[in-house]
Amino acid sequence: MQSKTHVFPNPVNKNYAGPIAINGLVANANVKITDMAGNLVFETTANGGQAIWNGKNKNGEKPSTGVYLVFSTDVYGAEKIVGKILFIY
Repeated sequence: MQSKTHVFPNPVNKNYAGPIAINGLVANANVKITDMAGNLVFETTANGGQAIWNGKNKNGEKPSTGVYLVFSTDVYGAEKIVGKILFIY
């Protein structure tokens, strides 16, 4: 994994309705976003070294205020936390 992963915008304010970008990932990485309790909120595959999230959970709703963890898995299945996202509503 690359060590310079960036999530932006971060924090995500209540008036923001655009995409959230996670860059600096390895090509075609599997990306999972969870809440602090470990519940899966969103999952995608990075296009090149970047993943895009629409900022909504699997039910199409904005997540609650709080910190969310970004995990990335490389082709070997090694998973680690690569970032955190703060939602402020």
